Amino acid sequence: MSLMLTKEDLAKYPFLKQSAAYIESMQLNLGDLAAEEYSGILSKALMRIRDSIDRKIRPVDLSDPESEIISYPLSLALVYGSKSNWLLNRFASIEAKRVEEELRKEPGDRILEIAKFGFSWEIERVDLKLEYEELPFSIPLQSYLEAATNFNDAHWKLINRYVKGGSVFLNSGSLARLISEGFKSKIIRRASEREMHNFRIPDTLAPHMDEILRYAQENMQFDEELPQGLVSDARPPCIVAIMEDVKAGKSLSHMARFALTTFMVNVGESVDEVLKLFGNVADFDEGKARYQIEHIAGMIGSRTKYKPPKCDVLRSFGLCVGMDQFCKKAKHPLNYYRTKLKILGGSGGQTGARDRKKGV
Repeated sequence: MSLMLTKEDLAKYPFLKQSAAYIESMQLNLGDLAAEEYSGILSKALMRIRDSIDRKIRPVDLSDPESEIISYPLSLALVYGSKSNWLLNRFASIEAKRVEEELRKEPGDRILEIAKFGFSWEIERVDLKLEYEELPFSIPLQSYLEAATNFNDAHWKLINRYVKGGSVFLNSGSLARLISEGFKSKIIRRASEREMHNFRIPDTLAPHMDEILRYAQENMQFDEELPQGLVSDARPPCIVAIMEDVKAGKSLSHMARFALTTFMVNVGESVDEVLKLFGNVADFDEGKARYQIEHIAGMIGSRTKYKPPKCDVLRSFGLCVGMDQFCKKAKHPLNYYRTKLKILGGSGGQTGARDRKKGV
């Protein structure tokens, strides 16, 4: 039985050929979407890009699927127009994760049909039951290799998959991941095509492009490689204060815990090191704390590694304390930390190791 596609499906899975056909049938151009009557769609497109910069996976708004359908190509055009590889990769990654989350809610037959409509893969339904796992799908080896080429996890290597007769056998979760990765590759590959090099955003959308680039620039610096391990002398005052409260066994607000945990995982501290840090807190529950830290570190759940809140957010929660000269120029705790590291001479890795030995 063939899949009957609804507008909701087109909104959830923008890589479907039917999604592109629906957009074309509306006969809109980019310049049109800057008009007041399309302000809601433009807002959604801009939010989509900001969410990708923030690594935030927002569920598709199925109460207004048409706006969602149109917002995707508009957001994609703005990303292509930015000529920023950093933004392109961030956008593609978050859109792919959003698709994967939607696919994991679907029954197996629906995932199979979506894969066929989206990528023309010759996937078949099979009834393979191994001793330890059921593998209801098979995909030709070549299609699998093309989709899984960017996976670094050893789990995806052919030696760790069930392969027979030129096909790779998969469960529903693995197929959902392959589809999302195929979507990501399609976004990135399109940017490298010749016509994209000459692509320019209409003048009517230029102010919004400037807004996107400013927001991306503010966040881009946080993705630069940091030395692995906490350098205590580079900590911003807000983090120092929270850590002192932890050592004293004081009760922490949810935001204080989140700020400290996200800061620690982003400066390279392990889950075990962060767990050790919270050991003095009165309501400490190791099992619950480990789960929360692993989720924040992107090891489980959505696989999104969370960043600490920005300074203005911390300020609104009363966590901005003891401001110094570096705070005045920083908009984010990691920005402060990076600046102090440079002043300290970049001795991050060694100093971080000494910090851990001292139990800082």
